[in-house]
Amino acid sequence: MQGKATFAGQPVHPMLVTIPIGCFVAAVAADIVSIWAGPGFFPEMATWLIAFGVIGALVAAVPGFVDLLTVPMSPSAKNLAGWHAMLNLAVIIVFGLAFALRFGHYGSGLGYALTALGIVVVAVSGAIGNRLAHRHLAGSSEGDLATTRSTQRGVVEPDSRVAH
Repeated sequence: MQGKATFAGQPVHPMLVTIPIGCFVAAVAADIVSIWAGPGFFPEMATWLIAFGVIGALVAAVPGFVDLLTVPMSPSAKNLAGWHAMLNLAVIIVFGLAFALRFGHYGSGLGYALTALGIVVVAVSGAIGNRLAHRHLAGSSEGDLATTRSTQRGVVEPDSRVAH
């Protein structure tokens, strides 16, 4: 179930996405603080967090794309992976636009709005990525394939998660 983008037997994409997700969430937190703190440090910090998040997302996209092409998946998992990839591309575009609007004008209202939209798209894409990893076992080692999992909807047998 693992793709070609691994390091020491572990998939690389999930390791790398923590950086842009952390940057984007911290940018939203800085935006919220800036409502009370006013212009200055926090809006500028949010802008630079967005820039680092976009760079991190571009780096994480490389092994993610390799996995998209090389992880054996069922048709439903492949469909979810396609949506996950498209939403992540949208995240890069939305946050890239937010950075462009905010750079030099840190308090841009449209920049704030794009940041808020971007974090919503990150949450949806993350939920899909979670489903790929935990229900469809995309990126899991072969030992996980024999494991029966319990979910909120009941027991999920290994055969229902993988391509035959």
